[in-house]
Amino acid sequence: MKDDLAVALYGKVKEDNEVRVFEHWHYSSLAECPRTQYFKRLGIKPTVTVGAGKMLRWKAGHIIEEVVRPYLEAIYPDLDSNTRMTDEDDDATGEYDNYSEKEATIIEIKSVNGRAFRYRKVSEHRNHLRDDQPYPNHMLQNHGYVRQLRKRGKPVEFIHFVYISLDGLIATYKVPVSQTYLSDVEGRLKTLNTAWATQTPPECICNDHDHKYAKSTMQYCDYKNGSDCCSLELLNNNNDKVIGDDNQEWS
Repeated sequence: MKDDLAVALYGKVKEDNEVRVFEHWHYSSLAECPRTQYFKRLGIKPTVTVGAGKMLRWKAGHIIEEVVRPYLEAIYPDLDSNTRMTDEDDDATGEYDNYSEKEATIIEIKSVNGRAFRYRKVSEHRNHLRDDQPYPNHMLQNHGYVRQLRKRGKPVEFIHFVYISLDGLIATYKVPVSQTYLSDVEGRLKTLNTAWATQTPPECICNDHDHKYAKSTMQYCDYKNGSDCCSLELLNNNNDKVIGDDNQEWS
């Protein structure tokens, strides 16, 4: 007989949610709307609450990473994992999953819903993401890591994405480092740092449904409120400063 335990469990999971403190920009968040990132760094409380189901998937994803890592270490004996890099010039921070200097490759593990996969036999491969390529936000995130590793004199030529579902499906994509994404990382950081230095909120682009990061990231903005998004009223309610005009350029 069904009881209220599920409701109680979901409630306890939601209580465990901790809002990330942004002392720097995060490479893992670069694909978000620029104003979203600006609001987060100001410490403005999100208007959208993360659901317990999503939190459980995130936590399960971290466990999957730990389960898979020993097998990656058997393939890449020099594997270095979970190293955080903070760069004062970028005013940004991030932690890559895995890196092999010998192979000049970042190996990124991403847990995804099983519905993200489709079955199609190609050579020895059976499982593929529906778009058959890494998600754009994951590409941008990892090119932030490429930028930082190269600044430290480390070779990076490839990013190897390992997508795993909770029911054990695996799809992998090895992609060469892209100058387009590296330029995008640099441009986004420049816009964010200009906004931060001048205390001028950058443009909200959440409603640009044709943007390449809209489907993977921006449609899930933390500051949606009905049809409105990233309202400057949230900033006005956060402090008493006069807010500049909304004219930041964002590529």
